[in-house]
Amino acid sequence: MSNEQIGKENRKKGRGFWLSIIVMVILIPLTIGISWYVGDRKYYVASVLIMVYSMLPFFASFERRKPQARELVTLAVMCAIAVASRAAFVWIPNFKPIGGIIMITAMAFGPQAGFMTGSLSMIVSDIIFGQGPWTPWQMFAFGLMGFISGFLAKAGLLSREKPLRNAIIGFVMMVVITGPILDTCTIFTMAQMINTESVLAVYLAGLPVNISQGTAVFLCLLLLTKPMMEKLDRIKIKYGMMEDEV
Repeated sequence: MSNEQIGKENRKKGRGFWLSIIVMVILIPLTIGISWYVGDRKYYVASVLIMVYSMLPFFASFERRKPQARELVTLAVMCAIAVASRAAFVWIPNFKPIGGIIMITAMAFGPQAGFMTGSLSMIVSDIIFGQGPWTPWQMFAFGLMGFISGFLAKAGLLSREKPLRNAIIGFVMMVVITGPILDTCTIFTMAQMINTESVLAVYLAGLPVNISQGTAVFLCLLLLTKPMMEKLDRIKIKYGMMEDEV
């Protein structure tokens, strides 16, 4: 490949990266903020918009090549597995390994695929658990978890051969990033006046829940990273899927 072609590929990848940043840093927070301010069940509209936003960076990667149905089918299956992993533990409060499945998807297929899987799996699973003002926040929190996981995998911090390290990172992400974002949703939807004491109480009350969710993610990654990644890597190699995603 010539230097000119390499330069074009890098510019296209750069556009995909910046589109992802725009979606996560500007579009999604703005949409959540407007839906919260307007109220009156506008969170349904916000959820649909975030679902569309989450697809934009992923489909932007198709600019460099033709989309293949098997890629979409594979991600649809991963979304279904993520939803099932949440529904299967409905009988255990605050113990849902869905974050682990999202992270494994991101490790296999990249940041954009991880973000889309995280967002879509939450809006679909909330059909079971109930839609509400929390749905857009969940889509953002778990989408961000997938996006970060994709970049950590590219940096070599998450890998098929290190399930214990993956599990520890997943636990930390759930407790430090994803969980607090969901706790912030609680703060914005509180009926009473928001002050320092109430905010602190929400985050402290959410810590045991986040630790429980982080434990579920930890066990999921520890037990399923190797078997699932082996199968997903086999699919990628066989069909040449998403090899040049940002």
